[in-house]
Amino acid sequence: MMLSMRFWRTVRQYALLFIVGALGALFLSGPPASARVPKGLPPICGGPLPSGPITSGPRIDMTALPHDDLGWPELILRVRSRGERFCYRYAYDGTTYHRAPIMVVHPGDRFAVRVVNELTGPASGARMAASAVPPCKPRPMPNVMPRPFVGYFDHTIEARAMKLSDTDVNMHFHGFVGPASEENIFLSTLSTPARACEYDITVPRTQPPGTYFYHPHAHGAAEDEVAGGLSGMWIVEPATTELPVRDEHAIVLRYRIPFLANWNYVPSELPLVRAAAAHEATLAPHTPVAFDPFDPPPWPSAVPMRGHGIYVARCGSRPDGRLAVDGVDAPGELSVPAGEPQLLRVLNATSDSIVYMRVRAHGRDRSFKIVGRDGTPVGGDDAAPLARFIAARQATLVPAARVDILLTLKAGQKVTLYTHRHCNAPSDAVARTQPLLVVRASAPLAHPTVVATRPLTAAQSPAAKLVAYVRAHPQLVRKRAFTYTEYVLPKAHGRGAHGAYYLTETSRPGFHETPFWPTYAKGAMTPDPTVVVRRGTIEEWYLFNTTLETHSFHIHQMNFVAVNVPGGPMTLDTVEVPFGRLLPNLKSRDYPLIAPSVTRVILDFRHVRRGTFVFHCHMLFHEDRGMMGVIKVV
Repeated sequence: MMLSMRFWRTVRQYALLFIVGALGALFLSGPPASARVPKGLPPICGGPLPSGPITSGPRIDMTALPHDDLGWPELILRVRSRGERFCYRYAYDGTTYHRAPIMVVHPGDRFAVRVVNELTGPASGARMAASAVPPCKPRPMPNVMPRPFVGYFDHTIEARAMKLSDTDVNMHFHGFVGPASEENIFLSTLSTPARACEYDITVPRTQPPGTYFYHPHAHGAAEDEVAGGLSGMWIVEPATTELPVRDEHAIVLRYRIPFLANWNYVPSELPLVRAAAAHEATLAPHTPVAFDPFDPPPWPSAVPMRGHGIYVARCGSRPDGRLAVDGVDAPGELSVPAGEPQLLRVLNATSDSIVYMRVRAHGRDRSFKIVGRDGTPVGGDDAAPLARFIAARQATLVPAARVDILLTLKAGQKVTLYTHRHCNAPSDAVARTQPLLVVRASAPLAHPTVVATRPLTAAQSPAAKLVAYVRAHPQLVRKRAFTYTEYVLPKAHGRGAHGAYYLTETSRPGFHETPFWPTYAKGAMTPDPTVVVRRGTIEEWYLFNTTLETHSFHIHQMNFVAVNVPGGPMTLDTVEVPFGRLLPNLKSRDYPLIAPSVTRVILDFRHVRRGTFVFHCHMLFHEDRGMMGVIKVV
């Protein structure tokens, strides 16, 4: 069954709306203006392609672009939409494209990207000289007074309901370790009459070679835009390449548009949602309960799992979306020379879906060679990123995560990359097994490339070495606890309810649960921080998930070491924060206790540049609705 964007939202919002959508959707009159398209208009952003050979957008050497009047090689991306689909329109080498380009750079390169917002019509910023584009500014949040409710361990919730819009857009170079000011995600293309923002980027010489992600980060708009395909891959190549370009493949996983669910049944759980809002309205303020923030006991779910003749399964109640690979319906197809090493750069460019990627050959799962994760070579050798590999049987790719796989096929061999069926929590989507890419060996080359690569165990990795250092010097490490919470909160004056999403530093005494709601000093280009750290320090953060679904953690301008993840310590910039455990609640059978999961990450601020940036859940539905914090490195 084909799903419109409106039905797709309904799937997510009606299946435990407090978790997978804003409860304000109960009162929506329809999809946004950008989704109401008169018949007969041309497919500005293209259309769905049947399963077949994959083809990506043009691979662009960013330093070879025509220079703007300020002397920067410049790419102008005009953001358009048609129906459910968002895209970048741009001119390159005499051709107009609507498929996202693959931006290729080297450490030390400098380039400019201009993002022009044409979601509501042509913008003058597309035709200006770079020197004439007015500087973008942050877009202030509405002046909404917070309403207090009772939250985690009876601490105060500061509730604000945000009206979402997908008419704003900007740019985030996910994984960029340079100054946050160069890709300031607080800026808005709606802040100037030109409706354009110019980003002048200098790739740091310390930027690891690997696979990265670019996408919009305008608050309240990112989820719709990324779900609709507005994103792409950028690649940092080492100074000396180890493989010819023909043997590198960008494998970008997005939702299939028009959206298709992997099954059609969506149960109605609205009575439970309404019960949760009514329950929250009855709670009177209490003195907060004392607890150990680094070892919290179970706490009741904010939403009932039973009642009104409904029982929520322990493993999902809604379908996930089917995927496309480089614009074609999955599975895509790829033919490669037998005996020739291939580098598959796999990016999960969905907004909200986890991919548990495996490789199958001859009907059985096989181990595969991972040479990079989230833009970092697993062996830590920036000069030779393919020199070491970790053998794995699965790669967990939360939204925005990347994995670089080194693959060599024998003559006549065929392997299939697929996402394994999964359902991890009561309010997660249930994803069925779906083949993603079929790779077949063709005739060998007369002179195949040779790549010298050796296995690496997780215990030998740079990540493991940092963990060992931290454990040997605990006095040098500051610990913080952060907790993911979600609620259904009644709106003022009985006007319905809304989903509320929080990522709170719960090791801070007297904490309040507050959504991302940035405030700016006069003339400031970044908001007031919620967390302040000192450059030169190391911190270990404990991430607790107290909700009924899976989350993720991402921080800008740096990577981190995920300590307790499958496969051992791993250097990442985005990590899964799994669901905990349900326990019976003797005081209220309808509201079970949740024993939270904990994901520990080590953040090394010894070489991070000073500045203000964000950390958040990269399930963009949650991020857009407040599950984000602001950090300042001083």
